[in-house]
Amino acid sequence: MGQAISDPPVSAVRYHEHTSHVRHRISPHSLDFSRYPAPFKTYEYQDRISLKQGNGTCQGRNKDGAFNDLDATVGQVLGGQTSCDESVDLETVSRILGLSYGVTLADRSRGLMFRSVPSAGGLYPCQMYLSVRKIDDIETGLYYCDTVQGFLGRINPRPLDTEIFFPYQDPAGVCLVITGIFYHSAWKYRERAFRYLLLDAGHLAEAVVQAARAVGVRARIKYDFNDPCLIQGLNLNDSLEVPLACVSLGPGIAPGPESDLKPFHPAKSGPEPAGTVIYDILKEAYQAGISIAQSPAVDWDTQVFNRKPDRMQPVPDPGPFETLSFFYAVTHRRSRRNFSSLNLTEPMWAAFLNRVFTRIFSGLDPDETGASATGFLEMAMISQNMEGLTPGLYSFSWDGATLACRQTRVLAGDLARVCLDQAWISRAAMNFLIVADLAAMESALGARGYRYVMMHAGRVGQRLYMAAQELGLGCCGIGAMYDKEAVALLGLNPGSVLLYAVSAGPVK
Repeated sequence: MGQAISDPPVSAVRYHEHTSHVRHRISPHSLDFSRYPAPFKTYEYQDRISLKQGNGTCQGRNKDGAFNDLDATVGQVLGGQTSCDESVDLETVSRILGLSYGVTLADRSRGLMFRSVPSAGGLYPCQMYLSVRKIDDIETGLYYCDTVQGFLGRINPRPLDTEIFFPYQDPAGVCLVITGIFYHSAWKYRERAFRYLLLDAGHLAEAVVQAARAVGVRARIKYDFNDPCLIQGLNLNDSLEVPLACVSLGPGIAPGPESDLKPFHPAKSGPEPAGTVIYDILKEAYQAGISIAQSPAVDWDTQVFNRKPDRMQPVPDPGPFETLSFFYAVTHRRSRRNFSSLNLTEPMWAAFLNRVFTRIFSGLDPDETGASATGFLEMAMISQNMEGLTPGLYSFSWDGATLACRQTRVLAGDLARVCLDQAWISRAAMNFLIVADLAAMESALGARGYRYVMMHAGRVGQRLYMAAQELGLGCCGIGAMYDKEAVALLGLNPGSVLLYAVSAGPVK
């Protein structure tokens, strides 16, 4: 097992600075496909439960390639689903897992698997575990979620201890834990991999919430937990894999007495692939955020941009607007970047923005523990070919109802150069930017706040993808950029950075 040596332990800000791309200074890196990360983990399972087919995975396709069972009636869940009273059972768990992380198309000839959620480089470093305390048709215990092969594998007859999630939070009968395997992302992205792990975890957490809403189940995101205890409960080697987020499903219940549960006998996981490289800085960046700020000092007036807006402009009301079904959008989601120069009509882009912002920055947001980080985040957009909107750089109000013009000129080409000279970015009608004041965030929330802002950026990215898919537009995320050049282009204050960019618009 190889090992890459890094500097001493890092803070969130130092990690971000250390892994910043600088033009002409990115060291060459060849990809060794003989060490390509495996798509799932293996265990000596105590029991297996097959997931119900036809719930968003390729196992549910009929001979014509269409999906069976769950149809288009799941509704428009980015904002319209309000009834979340369904109980959690194997059927709903299968649907949630299939819609959030299922394989929607497998290209066996090239060894590619397309899933319902995007991932940096298509590497899918996130893993999911299901802790079951009380479900009628799933036995109590801890399960590894193999959404590639379509089953739940029980690895421990005991569920996770509710104290891991702190006693003041209502425990739920079912909890999904999202982890990240460092090497699965570092195989391509090396020391920068922690950035992508967090973005991927945010995408997946948001996908779980949307899938849960689609089947009528309540979902709540938790970023705060007792890291060492959760690592122990999942029986992880934290040099290789770490927990990043949890999503509780269903109503809170009173936990049963621990003495009634079966003894602790975790299953053993399979051996790590030979030649796995460990980047110490990834574990150090994770461990820097172990502590949780007890009384975060959040400044809701944090200014990320260094100049006042030239003018304010309301986002128009799109009125009734036809969209594709959520289920169709999930199962046909792809990263598409063959953007065209066609104009985007005002009702179309207004509908897009309305769908992205609904519920995510307001009190209805299901994110329980990362909400304070939104005070250090801003979302902006570089526009062109948008009917009724002058090309330029615009930031959004917290509720997405107002656009603040920061610069008036065509900037998409400049952004493409900043994002490692990827020319396709210059053709997108909308280039969304999630920016944050990392210095102020870490001062208020400690290094753990880095997890909050990065995963929230991933959540926003997932909503952008789904809104684009439902409206028939293309969408593709960008996590690689020359970081300091991005700060200069966007006019950000010292301490502020571009975390994530997402291009969207009409495609050929």
